[in-house]
Amino acid sequence: MTDLPVPSYMEFFGDDYLGAYRETISPENAMVESAFVHRVLQLARDAEVLDLCCGHGRHAVILALTGLRVTGLDLSDVYLERAAALAAGVGVELPLVRSDMREIPFEGRFDAVINLFTSFGYLNSDEEDMKVLHQVVKALKPGGQFLIDLINREWVVSNYVRDERKEAPNGTVYQERREIDLLTSRINNSFWVTAPDGTVHHTDGLTIRLYSLTELVRMLESAGLVYRTVYGGYELERYGVETRRMIVVADKPL
Repeated sequence: MTDLPVPSYMEFFGDDYLGAYRETISPENAMVESAFVHRVLQLARDAEVLDLCCGHGRHAVILALTGLRVTGLDLSDVYLERAAALAAGVGVELPLVRSDMREIPFEGRFDAVINLFTSFGYLNSDEEDMKVLHQVVKALKPGGQFLIDLINREWVVSNYVRDERKEAPNGTVYQERREIDLLTSRINNSFWVTAPDGTVHHTDGLTIRLYSLTELVRMLESAGLVYRTVYGGYELERYGVETRRMIVVADKPL
């Protein structure tokens, strides 16, 4: 793993993230999401897959257990260490790479690139996000598939809740505040975390660019991908304003 600059948004990705989203990123949900990848992409057993922004490996390990040759890429040393431990614990091979998503160190390697659970849109501009998509195209084999799973902008706007409180089993309380900027189409999430001993710390959390389906498809096509379809959830739901997810599949031309 090389020394790489760490963007400010990475500060949130640690124990605070794992605690605040504990229920959403549960092992049970990871199983459902990984099964969705299999159903949609229909990959051969030994296909090569890049889990872009793999985090602590919750999807990568499950997919590797099915026989896929999965590589995980993330910028967090802490998460990559956890992914390595998770893979070792179940006895699967999981190559891991520490890199910025704008610098994917592979060319023409993968049958599929997957980017799950809103791991796209944290960068400072649409132009920086486009760099990621160009890197995805570079990393894919001709005919390779790209699956990108985002929160649905239309759902976020129509179901906007400014404040939400969550409490972990150990008593830690996460107070989340969300602010939507409709001009920039970004949502800013900040957290106040109260530990069981009463100590409190604040984190700016996340700022995420909320792309519409129209915007995302235009970006994918500009990067050289061909839009195939969109789903509204992990049970192959038809996409619409009422669906929480926006999961797009695109192909690299042969």
